[in-house]
Amino acid sequence: MRTLIVLFIAAISLGLSACSREETDEAARKAGRTAHDIAEKTKKAAKEASRDIKEAAHEAREGWKEGERKEPPKDKDKDK
Repeated sequence: MRTLIVLFIAAISLGLSACSREETDEAARKAGRTAHDIAEKTKKAAKEASRDIKEAAHEAREGWKEGERKEPPKDKDKDK
């Protein structure tokens, strides 16, 4: 039992000493920069997608208007 406790304490101390604070801080900064870059790219892509959708909606609306001008809607009551 004592041997198990000593081995457990040794494993924990080796595990904690394996990473220095500088390495941990550097890794955290790198992860933060990566997250920021991803957020910026996502923001840019969302703006571009929004612009594309707006243009597509405008074109669809223009097509709708053009269709109404070329072929006026038929009244169902006229056929009776």
